[in-house]
Amino acid sequence: MASVENALASLFPVVIGALIAWNGWRGYANERELIEHTRPVQAEITGLGASGRTERRDLDDGGTTTVTTYVPRVTFEYTIDGESHTSGNIEPPAGGTDTIDNYSSPDRAREQLEYEEGQTVTAHVDPERPGEAFLERETYTVRNLGLVGLGGVVAALGVAGALYSLVVL
Repeated sequence: MASVENALASLFPVVIGALIAWNGWRGYANERELIEHTRPVQAEITGLGASGRTERRDLDDGGTTTVTTYVPRVTFEYTIDGESHTSGNIEPPAGGTDTIDNYSSPDRAREQLEYEEGQTVTAHVDPERPGEAFLERETYTVRNLGLVGLGGVVAALGVAGALYSLVVL
């Protein structure tokens, strides 16, 4: 009876591994779909800056502290199909995942921008979502496929543990 209980307990990593792999695959598929459906348009940089986010963090000694981090911000204007739009996406919209690095000061965040106000650049626009253009086609393929691989390994170890529990124990 203990081997059946052990086998059932081994299924927990299978579920966790499957969720990790699914998350990576969804990120990869969404990213590919977004990138493949875009078309390049000319855009003009209209604003550069940094925005801050303040959060409270717990300290090891039981106290708390407040930390403000900053992310670079860029605003650009472009026209697609005769309509003018403004966007602030440096990278493709990530579906709620913040992929832009945080910095300790607004100056350090602004230093990361490789743009100048008034500069003409190429933006990438999905015609179905013309208001969500982005500047850099950088992808997170390695990270997303790494999650798929990690999830697969965790799930495989869970299956191996379940089989071991049923056959050996």
